[in-house]
Amino acid sequence: MLRHAFETVGLHRVELEVYRFNPRARHVYEKAGFVLEGTKREGLLWDGEWVDVDLMAMLEADWRAAR
Repeated sequence: MLRHAFETVGLHRVELEVYRFNPRARHVYEKAGFVLEGTKREGLLWDGEWVDVDLMAMLEADWRAAR
């Protein structure tokens, strides 16, 4: 997917949000090369509770350097 985003589509950056209650997903994104850029405090109302949302991103240069 990242190859398609950077090489075919020509994107400069890909970003995603991951919810604090899902540390396994965050771990997978970090292994793929995504970097934590910030946190939206209480950015999601989930099952009656406010949950923090982490913003992660990867730049094309990061992706190319990791290949």
